[in-house]
Amino acid sequence: MTFEGNTEGVSGSDEERMKSVFGGRLKGEPPKSTSRFLTSSQTRDIAGIKVPTRPVEPDNCCMSGCVNCVWELYNDDLRDWKHQRREAVKAISGTSDIWPSDFDPPVRDLDIKNIPKSLYKKKEKLDKLKKQPTTNLFPKRSTPLPQAVMEAKKRNALKKAKSQEAEHVHEDALDTDDGEGWERVPVFFKAFAEFEKKKKLERDARERSKAAHKVQ
Repeated sequence: MTFEGNTEGVSGSDEERMKSVFGGRLKGEPPKSTSRFLTSSQTRDIAGIKVPTRPVEPDNCCMSGCVNCVWELYNDDLRDWKHQRREAVKAISGTSDIWPSDFDPPVRDLDIKNIPKSLYKKKEKLDKLKKQPTTNLFPKRSTPLPQAVMEAKKRNALKKAKSQEAEHVHEDALDTDDGEGWERVPVFFKAFAEFEKKKKLERDARERSKAAHKVQ
């Protein structure tokens, strides 16, 4: 079976029409680096912790639901990068070492003594935001909240608790909790990656359920 794609109205060579449908480089262009195989082997020692280079967003997704989608692989790299960075933050906090300015320092989590001087102002701004919760921006209510609002808050609290429980069970879910690593990714790619990951988790759950029934 051959999939030709919707190339109606798209002129040019086979390579050019394919690029219009799937994306990618044209024939004759120099190869472009993609994320996984370059960043996984590049690490730096931060306070005794091997921290990998920040993963590069993939540029070769075909959006056809591959078994090993490049966005899932990117998510694995991202999760490992964040974990190692957190470990490095813990390790460096008791020292006078400075996190390299060209190695994505986690300014929000580092102590001021471990941050390059060029990032002092950014650290101060982030600290001020942390110390100023949004509840302080509004005057306190003198009357109780309406019943409908109270019920909505309860529903949202239950929904949030279920969501957190599901995330805890499915540790392989997309690591989008703080948005870091996904801020430069187009929304449609992020939505596609989340959809594919959800489908895969549901499929794995069904397979485990079938296996459990067979054992019984």
